[in-house]
Amino acid sequence: MYPHKNFRKTLFTYAFAMFFCILFNYVYSYFWHGVISENMRFAFLYPLILGVGAFSLLAFFEIWYERISYNLYNAWIVTITIGSIYQGVIDISWADTTYSLYYRIIWVIFILFALFFFARYRLCEKKA
Repeated sequence: MYPHKNFRKTLFTYAFAMFFCILFNYVYSYFWHGVISENMRFAFLYPLILGVGAFSLLAFFEIWYERISYNLYNAWIVTITIGSIYQGVIDISWADTTYSLYYRIIWVIFILFALFFFARYRLCEKKA
């Protein structure tokens, strides 16, 4: 029994995103002559831990959730992963920008809304 009908597709997507982040890191560091950034090097951990790990725990404990919290949680993981890769590119190029702050603000908003809708769904489920 899975917490969502697209559970396997979600796990496959996060596994693919994890491998893409690893490949992207190696290709980018190859073309930048071995220069790496910690943000880019560890960007694969977000889809691995927050995607594959969290959804596997949801399936193991049979925790159900509604679609809007599922979508917001996925958007949070995508935003934090892309923000980490973006910050890695900025670090490697030695540039300075304020756009990484916007990524952080957006992913905080996504996770707060996801947690709100998840909690609301769980509370309404217990009342019924």
